[in-house]
Amino acid sequence: MSNLTRELVRRGVLRALGAYVAIVWLLAQGLVDLLPAMGFPDWAIRVFLAVTVSATPLVGLIAWKYDLTTKGFLRDRQDVARDGQRPLDRAFGQTTRATPHGRSVVLATWTDDKGEVRAQEFDGRFLIGRDFKADIRLWDDRISRQHLEVYPVGSDWCIRDLSSLNGSYVDGNPIDVKKIDRNLEVSLDKAGPKVQLAVRVMADTLMTADSAHRTRTGQ
Repeated sequence: MSNLTRELVRRGVLRALGAYVAIVWLLAQGLVDLLPAMGFPDWAIRVFLAVTVSATPLVGLIAWKYDLTTKGFLRDRQDVARDGQRPLDRAFGQTTRATPHGRSVVLATWTDDKGEVRAQEFDGRFLIGRDFKADIRLWDDRISRQHLEVYPVGSDWCIRDLSSLNGSYVDGNPIDVKKIDRNLEVSLDKAGPKVQLAVRVMADTLMTADSAHRTRTGQ
């Protein structure tokens, strides 16, 4: 139940239903006076309420499947990601979540809003965008709230543009879904901020971590 509640909140279903109820209530208040003045029978308002109440599940379903953005209704990012993985599954193998015991991780490098270069390793799916929930948050008006997704497909990694307003580019070319088959520099907007992505084999990462530990401990 707690997982369902979190998912309802994430997808904005509760917010959408609350807004729908408020709009219906305001319309009903206005129609109570307006319909009789226009000659409609008293039962017209009851029909209106019956129709709007019966449409509530449809509103919830639409809110579950779609996000309302400046580009219109866009499918939920996780649904898009799952659909995007299906053809890649056939090409690269079954989709699995990379873990610290898996075969690879992604090293992401970017410049934050203070001009400082930052780097972080990810062993599972992560998001890049302006949203405060994004794993890599970049403050730039050219970047969408949920701009780019990076996710594992078997032992490989892929990137997917999440229907961003200004697009994502690699080597100056717009991309939708692309496998990280080399060190990539992804531009968010053609002339916007850039994020470098590199796949690192976990064995190398563990060796590096072990070396760093030895240096710190003087071993």
